[in-house]
Amino acid sequence: MTAPRLYHALSSYYSMIARLALVEGGIAYESVVVDIHLKMAQQQPDYVRLNPNMTVPTLVLADRILDQSRDIAEFALGVSAATLDGETKAWLDLHYGYPIEELTFGRLLARSPLARIMIPKRLESVRRRLLERANQNPDLAKVYEERAAVFAGRVQAFDPAAVVRLSEKRRAEALGFMDRLEQTLHDGRAVLVPPAYGAADVVWTVFLARMEFVGLGADLQKRPALARYWRSMQARPSFVPADIWTKLH
Repeated sequence: MTAPRLYHALSSYYSMIARLALVEGGIAYESVVVDIHLKMAQQQPDYVRLNPNMTVPTLVLADRILDQSRDIAEFALGVSAATLDGETKAWLDLHYGYPIEELTFGRLLARSPLARIMIPKRLESVRRRLLERANQNPDLAKVYEERAAVFAGRVQAFDPAAVVRLSEKRRAEALGFMDRLEQTLHDGRAVLVPPAYGAADVVWTVFLARMEFVGLGADLQKRPALARYWRSMQARPSFVPADIWTKLH
């Protein structure tokens, strides 16, 4: 049987979720690294036909394609929306309702005057390039135009005049999630939803790694139950093979 093929980006938050879930699930896969920054390979027509969202990760199976990290995690761990317990579903819904990109880039822009100039220009350039691709690929015009609209929204979200306020809002929400995790883990449980490691642990492990990445690691350590859980997640055999980033490589 041919191994599934995972298209992913090394630093991508959602790619890390997919990698961690696949390693935890014991599923061997063929790795295809996608350059989403310089070459922007996720916008090439061949990739768009696999994943019209033009995002990573994408998992190509023998009978279907999964283009959402949540679906990949559920597949890897042998669960589905129909079989998930309510507590796990609630943790997943909470995680996926949070715009992690706005925290990551918002904090960068809030700290760097140069980034506040360059990143909005880059986003606008990508938006225009997507519209050019729509003209060049009539069969994909609709998906390119839809993706261009997403980037128009990002240009607005990361407006230099508003980005500091946005960054503080997302930071406050992230700290609130840490408080909620601390409260849940305070009883000494080893995993978020006992008795076994599951999809909730996958996504919140990557969330905690991103907290380290954006400079909120000290806040994490102020919460003893959460710090204990984070140490145990990093010690799992899956953490290193999944290449979970806690800092810029």
